[in-house]
Amino acid sequence: MKMLRKPVEAIVLFDLEGNPVPVRFRYLDDRSELITVKVDRVIKRELDKFAGNRMLKFTCQTRIGNQIKPFELRFEIDTSKWYLYKI
Repeated sequence: MKMLRKPVEAIVLFDLEGNPVPVRFRYLDDRSELITVKVDRVIKRELDKFAGNRMLKFTCQTRIGNQIKPFELRFEIDTSKWYLYKI
C-alpha cells in the first residue's frame, strides 16, 4: 500500500454505541481530480496514537473494477478530521 496522509471529506454513520463507521469519502488526487470511494467493508477498527494525537484507525476495503483494494482511513479525535493514510 502507498502512504498518502491526504485529508478527505467523509460520510459517516454512527452505531448504537456512538462509534463512527465510514460509508464513503472523497479526496483530491495528484491531478487535482475529486475521487469518490465507497467503503465496502470495515475490516478492523482500533484506537491509535500518531505524533501524540489520538486517532481511530480503520482498515477497510473497496472494489474498484474487478479488484478488491485495501486502504486505511484515520479519524483524528481532537480535531474531528478524516485522513486517507494508505491505499
